[in-house]
Amino acid sequence: MERHFCATVYIIEENKVLLIFHRKLQKWLPPGGHLDPNETPPDGAKREVREETGLEVDFFSHENISIQDVNATSFERPFMCLLENIPAYGNQPAHQHMDFIYIARPIGGTISYNSNETEGIRWFTYEEIEREISEKLIYSETKQSIKKIFELYRAEPTFS
Repeated sequence: MERHFCATVYIIEENKVLLIFHRKLQKWLPPGGHLDPNETPPDGAKREVREETGLEVDFFSHENISIQDVNATSFERPFMCLLENIPAYGNQPAHQHMDFIYIARPIGGTISYNSNETEGIRWFTYEEIEREISEKLIYSETKQSIKKIFELYRAEPTFS
């Protein structure tokens, strides 16, 4: 089965997460997408956020060790990685996404969205996700990820 590298970003601010309503999938999702050739996962993640939300972001750090040397330099490590099964759509066969998933906070830009890919954009508390988004409109792994992120960072009122 063919596999594609992707990057996704959960943007957190004031106990809320920013989700986009994906036009093709008809689901609420965090911003993200395919990596371009020769693009690092963090660069691709930031580019996708900019394209899909208009925001600039700063990643939460999840490093065990950071190297800054002549021969090797660390880049931001994802919060988690997923292998996602993507069903066939149109003339595109079923495939998998190898998804590098980051957590970030907004540091600039103005919220807007690309109407070619998205039908909306909105900040949600986890409680609003539970109450307002039906199971048909959000993937279970998206909901699980948001719940875990909020559990891990709830102690910090603004996730900073």
